[in-house]
Amino acid sequence: MSLESYESVRPYASLIRAKVESRQMPPWPLDKGVGIQRFKNDISLTDQEIETIVQWVDQGAPLGDPAALPEPPIWPEWEDAWKYGDVFDRPPDMVIRSPMYTVVANGMDQYPPMEVALDELMEERWIRAIEIRPGTPETRAVFHHANSYILMPGEDGDDPDRAELAASAMGLEGYVYPDDTGRLIRPGSTVSFGMHLVPTDRDVDAVLELGVWFHDETPEFETPGEVHFRISQTTGFGGFPGHSTHPQISGSWPDLVLPPNRVVTYRSTYVLDKPARIYSLRGHFHLRAKSATLEVVYPDGRYELINKLDWAHRWHVSFLYEDDAMPLLPKGTTVIATAVFDNTAANPGNPDPDQWVMWGSRTVDEMSHFRYGVTWFDDEADFERLVRERERAREEEPVAAAGF
Repeated sequence: MSLESYESVRPYASLIRAKVESRQMPPWPLDKGVGIQRFKNDISLTDQEIETIVQWVDQGAPLGDPAALPEPPIWPEWEDAWKYGDVFDRPPDMVIRSPMYTVVANGMDQYPPMEVALDELMEERWIRAIEIRPGTPETRAVFHHANSYILMPGEDGDDPDRAELAASAMGLEGYVYPDDTGRLIRPGSTVSFGMHLVPTDRDVDAVLELGVWFHDETPEFETPGEVHFRISQTTGFGGFPGHSTHPQISGSWPDLVLPPNRVVTYRSTYVLDKPARIYSLRGHFHLRAKSATLEVVYPDGRYELINKLDWAHRWHVSFLYEDDAMPLLPKGTTVIATAVFDNTAANPGNPDPDQWVMWGSRTVDEMSHFRYGVTWFDDEADFERLVRERERAREEEPVAAAGF
């Protein structure tokens, strides 16, 4: 439902009040009481904004001055409707289209593998941002989610840990890297698409698009993209890769077992073997997850709770830290990831609390991992310089952001 006018909003004023006051809308599934609270893409409302809406509804939701009403929005055509186009004030520098795939009516879910050679890429470029979306309005009707992967020249195409390029799901459309950071892509590379398509009552020709925005110049730092950190062991330790292009992840997904009518906590840890800067954070779970917490213990013994996600399966938000709030983690930092699953009737999203739930790709199965946007530092001097710059900035203009 689109609320584009006073006439469309007024009948739902009481419902809007309830959703806003409970912070269900706008969607921002992160605990605002703990951890870092400074994000570039924060769409949550302040306490004052919430109180303004509550008072407006309590006073009868009056129209106010008609002359102050904003102009009706003008929506762009589909081919021009790139979300990151508003961020960079231009369309993508390159658009990569998947092959067409026909989703036959009334069939099973489809997971077609597809590949595209980047023949148009003539030189090395550094990715600034990448967005993945259904390529047509018709595709949107059958689109569940998608991942894309990059295979550089000389890399093993059979490597199960191939580098993910971008992902899309409800609440997630792609990745934006920090101003000083980029993702290298070379001529001769191949992009593969992993789509989850859901049939409807008619045949649909589906296509996926990747919009890519490039840096104008070589950035200072390189990122492998997101690192996946599995949270799936009740005991023991797991892995958090220090240098691979795609994560080797802690735990083993088949280890994930949720008994019926139980609340279960899983925890994985890893000690960093090189310094890291975290520029984004998101979780990936299904229906039984309740929350996920990221904590760190620094080499000097200091403890910090970085963030706690209040999981909402309908909003796969990637939380983008402000530049001066990105966690800076020295070599030797212990990273602790904790996930809580509620497989009981108290979980309103649980389709059947009497079922044993294992890891799996179906929605009724479960998954369990954090995904971190990360920059690794092979040269510790670069990392120490960022730490000093952060300290100087805070001395000159103290802020309330959580630390590093």
